[in-house]
Amino acid sequence: MTRRHDFAERLLATLGECRDRPFAWGRNDCALLACDLVVAATGVDYAAPFRGRYRTAAGAARVLRCFAGGGLEAAAEKISQDNGLEEVPALMAQRGDFVLVDETEGPALGVCLGSHIIAAGPAGTVLRPLAAARRAWRT
Repeated sequence: MTRRHDFAERLLATLGECRDRPFAWGRNDCALLACDLVVAATGVDYAAPFRGRYRTAAGAARVLRCFAGGGLEAAAEKISQDNGLEEVPALMAQRGDFVLVDETEGPALGVCLGSHIIAAGPAGTVLRPLAAARRAWRT
């Protein structure tokens, strides 16, 4: 995948737009935020197959099951396989890479910002240390 020459600035601009947006299934959840950030960096929307197709947790689970045969982790694996994204050791993730973390509610998809991961949280974006990452894919 080729990143735009100004991907870092685009990531920051997109983060500024969504930083305070509350979590909302199908509008601002972890998968869509991560994909929005990757769109900013690369111009490719990996969420296109499921964007706008759910509005609840149950709906998200159904759509991801139809898309990838499982949940969020299966969807991340399918996206990476279908698009040739290389899985890298989680602690080797670089700015702009997809990262999977385990939260108390289950797995969450975020994007590496360097030493931290950004993901959708209840009242806006949340930061986690990169050490919390379980898996990562180079975008």
